[in-house]
Amino acid sequence: MRNYSEAEIRDVVLIGHGGAGKTSLAEAVFFDTKAVTRLGRVDDETSNLDVEPEEKKRKGTINPHCATVEWAKTKINFIDTSGQGDFIVDTMTAIGAGDCALCVVSASDGVQVYTEKTWEEANRLAMPAMFFINKMDRERADFAHALEGVQKTLSDKAVPIVLPIGAESKFEGVIDLVSQKAHRFSEDGREVTVEAIPANLQAATHSAREKLIEAVAASDDDLMAKFFDAGTLTDSELADGLRRAVATRQVYPVVCGSAASNRGVQTLLDAIVQLLPTASAGRSRTGKGKGDADVQRSPKSSEPFSAYVFKMIPSEVGRMAMVRVVSGTLTADSNIFNSTHDKGERIGQLYLFAPGKRASVNEAHPGDIVGLAKLKATRIGDTLCDEKDPVRFPLPHVPAPVVRYALLSKGKTDEAKLAQKLNDVKEEDLSLKIEYDAATKETIIGGCGPVHIEVTLEKLRRASVEVELAPPRIPYLETIRGRAKNVEGKHKKQTGGKGQFGVVYLDLEPAPRGSGLIFEDAIVGGSVPRQFIPAVEKGIKERMSRGGLAGYQCTDVKVRLFDGKYHDVDSDSRSFEMAGSKGFLTAFKQAHPVILEPHMKIEVVCPEDHMGQIIGDLNNRRAKIAGMEARGKMQVIKASIPMSETLDYSAFLRSATGGRGAFALEASHYEEMPAHLADKVIASAKKTHDEDEE
Repeated sequence: MRNYSEAEIRDVVLIGHGGAGKTSLAEAVFFDTKAVTRLGRVDDETSNLDVEPEEKKRKGTINPHCATVEWAKTKINFIDTSGQGDFIVDTMTAIGAGDCALCVVSASDGVQVYTEKTWEEANRLAMPAMFFINKMDRERADFAHALEGVQKTLSDKAVPIVLPIGAESKFEGVIDLVSQKAHRFSEDGREVTVEAIPANLQAATHSAREKLIEAVAASDDDLMAKFFDAGTLTDSELADGLRRAVATRQVYPVVCGSAASNRGVQTLLDAIVQLLPTASAGRSRTGKGKGDADVQRSPKSSEPFSAYVFKMIPSEVGRMAMVRVVSGTLTADSNIFNSTHDKGERIGQLYLFAPGKRASVNEAHPGDIVGLAKLKATRIGDTLCDEKDPVRFPLPHVPAPVVRYALLSKGKTDEAKLAQKLNDVKEEDLSLKIEYDAATKETIIGGCGPVHIEVTLEKLRRASVEVELAPPRIPYLETIRGRAKNVEGKHKKQTGGKGQFGVVYLDLEPAPRGSGLIFEDAIVGGSVPRQFIPAVEKGIKERMSRGGLAGYQCTDVKVRLFDGKYHDVDSDSRSFEMAGSKGFLTAFKQAHPVILEPHMKIEVVCPEDHMGQIIGDLNNRRAKIAGMEARGKMQVIKASIPMSETLDYSAFLRSATGGRGAFALEASHYEEMPAHLADKVIASAKKTHDEDEE
């Protein structure tokens, strides 16, 4: 492929709900542009994009995939994204790499949950866009109904520029409203016959064209004046006005077809080239330069080089960064700068993502998407630039995990191997969170949903790492509500030789929340020698770490050491350490111990008609509602909720709202657990302890 300037490049990100046919549409594009000789299909695992084992198994896109094609002397970079909620973070990050969006909607299913969510992100980024109403040859295919859903739910600026000829099994082609010609497609879709509009569709065509003319005229004052004077627009005025209206997002063209039978795809390609803005007319990006000053980079080869990484993928040449060039020119075998980590990187070959393969290129311009292999410091979200004129673009937003599990090694998998493979997977997945919970001594894996976690485990198994999942232990704490006075802690052991002896007397009382341990040395007169007092405190801390009620960390207590006894020969640090531990445990049990449970701040976003159900469920989960507010078409509920009540919340919310709801969690504070629930926690801890003793 020859080198293309930014004025000859289109970047198009495919968005929409899972199953709408985004990948199938890309496969049809590859076939029509002669990038491949056979139409790839997701269902029979011949797709040129969904090539990873997990994608083949699930018959759907998981990771963003790129492929470049040529059409009408134009280079088009397609970015295919997942339409599943579990992989929404990768999708949102990939959307930011495009200049234009192509939203794919099923003619039978209409607008669905992730059609809305991905469209909202494209709209937030002010991306010019088009709609492709797919699957016109399927049962229940209804162009008018799907179009109405798009206009009502997504944008009333969505205007058809084609009409279908037939539907379901009788879908034969499309009518181009701009050229006023019918396009009929051969059996394989590669041959297009242009002919006159059928007589039975002339009235519908005239009506739809009038609506298109009105929409284009309304986008420009000069065109509106011409429209009022002449009552219409000329063909050239319509074509030029439509191009400008698309660029300014006053009109979103709607086309239709069938990706599976490759009909309407060539008409779509023509529309992409004729209507969507070039990379040189794409949006500028703002980042931080020297001294954190705002810096803007425009999509021009003459500007300083800048690019950002929106995905890391495994390959036979090593882990590869998928890089979108924002400004300047990137050349092979050069040095660049990673401004996110302040480190230099050496660039070898530049890889172009062609359907089913990669090709080397010498240089890349604004709008180009290339692969860079073997970068040492670079990760997803990083900015690459010219060290002499640095810029740092904002990092992608990564929401907190909505599902969390404890990871348990299985079989012969050792901890070191597990840690290494988890790190490898994490570098390829921005939304995966791996952390070690010191309180529960567990490795916790968090993600965007159960399927996200399942896919991660499949990747680990391919790397010969076997793990099991378990619900994470809730990091309860233990504290006291009462006081204990003059409690003796005694350790005495005689073994025939030098013995062990230490006695302490303690007072115990509650301390302010969050204070942990407050230790007061009130010894006078040397009843406990000074050198042994740190040992007493050490013994108390060690006992607190093991709990006094159900095995959870004790906290928020004040211990006053005021007296004790010692022996000149048998007393030592270990003796007083044990005495402190025993004295604390006795006092703790006398001081009305209670369980503290962690509470989270939760923010639930849901459609208004689901608010009653959501609030009712939150109340059942012992949540405390803090407030509600509108956010666009959605309602936001803010509350505080016990962590133990959130473990299955993702599944509930998805089911209750049909996938339209979302939530975010953030650690908040600890509160005393109700007695009847605390009893269950204590009983469970006792049972576990008894089983461990057997």
